[in-house]
Amino acid sequence: MLTLRLWKMSMWCHRRGFRRGARLCKTLIFLGFGAILEPEVRLEGHINFSHLGLGVVIHGTTVLGDWVQIWQYVTIASNNNKETDMHTGVRVGQGVVIGAHAIIMCAKGRTLTIGEEAVIGAGAIIVDDVPAGAIVLPEPSRMLARREP
Repeated sequence: MLTLRLWKMSMWCHRRGFRRGARLCKTLIFLGFGAILEPEVRLEGHINFSHLGLGVVIHGTTVLGDWVQIWQYVTIASNNNKETDMHTGVRVGQGVVIGAHAIIMCAKGRTLTIGEEAVIGAGAIIVDDVPAGAIVLPEPSRMLARREP
């Protein structure tokens, strides 16, 4: 998959001090897929982007475990500084599935953990830790009123 290859190339350039190369890869990912994938993110194994990783945003202080699956338009955000606060941020465990349009937000100076094999449903908003094996779903939609034709 092109998105993942470009992202790994961006990470490789960043680790070796080729800042312009990392920025070029990041720009190509944004122009081609509308995704913002920071080169500072740490991958601990395989990752799968469903639907080419369209619109995915992942902050630089994130650590992604092995066999994580991320669907389109997922946002993993952190208010931590990726230059100085790499020990904080979002930690995603092994085998986690993050559904489309899910939002994971980590407060400044904090570490937010998503446990192994957890499932984050489409449209869920996560602001606290998720235990291993948990299934998190958003509140279902409901009809408030009915318009007369």
